[in-house]
Parts: sequence; structure tokens; C-alpha cells
Amino acid sequence: MKGSDDKKLEYEALQEFIGLVVIDGNLGNRVRVALNEELTDRQRELINLYYLEQMSMTEIAHRLGLSPSTVSRTLKRGRGRLRKYLKYNGRYFMDSLSE
Repeated sequence: MKGSDDKKLEYEALQEFIGLVVIDGNLGNRVRVALNEELTDRQRELINLYYLEQMSMTEIAHRLGLSPSTVSRTLKRGRGRLRKYLKYNGRYFMDSLSE
């Protein structure tokens, strides 16, 4: 059960992170850079559908004519890129969330 709790927390954290794109200021700019420059077009599209539109992987796969495993793999790679960006370039992002 712990794994599913971790995935739920990661989902909620990334959903909040992506929602911050609309914020003006330094934090919002970092988020925009991460989403626009670090992700491929496909990763950005799937992350938007999954986290902002709250579509399931199956719904996304059906809508875009992809297999669910392709959707899952692409989301995983996109999250990895965002995580790497935040780890090395966005340390202040994590600090600001804890305040």
C-alpha cells in the first residue's frame, strides 16, 4: 500500500506544481521554463491532459490513438525530466512550498 500512497502524493504534488504555471513572478517563470524547455511537445501535452484535464491514461490513449503503456512511459519520462530540472535548477521551488 505504501507505493500507492507515494504515487498519490507524487500525483498531487505534480498537479499543484503544474497549476503554478499561471503564477506571475520568479516561481511561475521557473515552472514555465521547466514545462516549455525541458519537456518534449508530447510530454507536455500528456502532462497537461493527465494533471490539468485530469484524464486517465486510458482516456488519453484513446483520445490520441496511443497505447496506455506509451502514455504511461511518456508521463514517467516527463516527470523524470521535471524532477531533474527541479533538483538542479529549482531548489527554491521546493523551499517555497514548505513555507
